[in-house]
Amino acid sequence: MNNYTLITGASKGIGKAIAKEAASRGRNLLLVARSLDLLEQLASDMRKQYNIKVEVLSVNLFKPDSPDLIFQFANEKGLNVDMLINNAGMGYCGHFDETDLALQLRIIQLNVDSCVRMAHVFLSKTDSSQRRYILNVSSVAAYQPIPYMTIYAASKSFIQSFSRGLRHELKPKNVYVTALSPGGTETEFFKDAQMEDIVKKNAQFMMSADEVAKVGFDALLKNKSVVVPGWMNKVGAVVSKLVPHNIVVPVAAKIYQK
Repeated sequence: MNNYTLITGASKGIGKAIAKEAASRGRNLLLVARSLDLLEQLASDMRKQYNIKVEVLSVNLFKPDSPDLIFQFANEKGLNVDMLINNAGMGYCGHFDETDLALQLRIIQLNVDSCVRMAHVFLSKTDSSQRRYILNVSSVAAYQPIPYMTIYAASKSFIQSFSRGLRHELKPKNVYVTALSPGGTETEFFKDAQMEDIVKKNAQFMMSADEVAKVGFDALLKNKSVVVPGWMNKVGAVVSKLVPHNIVVPVAAKIYQK
């Protein structure tokens, strides 16, 4: 039975880059996102370039039964999924009290609820006799509160804590769990989050999605707990731990205030 890497949010950005990275290492893929056209194009490219097997599934991860539908699909196709990349996520930059509550709750639903559901179903529906892998895409935003991206940063802080705790629980069961915490990455995320002006001001610090994907995939295979790509992001993560929040938070506010 061929092993497959399941990637959520695989149609673009970091998810797409991780798909390419996994494919370059001979991993078969199960690509999940809402945009079927983008998934099919990516699948075609990966098959041709790397001679691997690729399945695609258009799923709306905002629906609570999505993880069950995904693994039902995998079971019907006879796919042995041993690696889960929890990449799907979203954010928004703006004043909390001026932003639609439904949007804020959707961020929590996708970044937190969907990730937890996917991990739980993955662990219950896959072969426990083999080594399994979970990569949860977090963010350097997890290391401190970020005004104007308050919900996003809080959701990524949850993912960081969730990954660390889960890692310890699953160690005796031969499951590798890694949190990937990138900083600014050249993806469509910032346009969707209404952050294009902020990106322009910090363009020199941006990393490519391919760079982030390679660092994350290497860390997962090496069973690292948390990985922060890029030396500037590593410094920022350390500073956020050492410097009091009453200093760090106002600095973050100046960066993210429009």
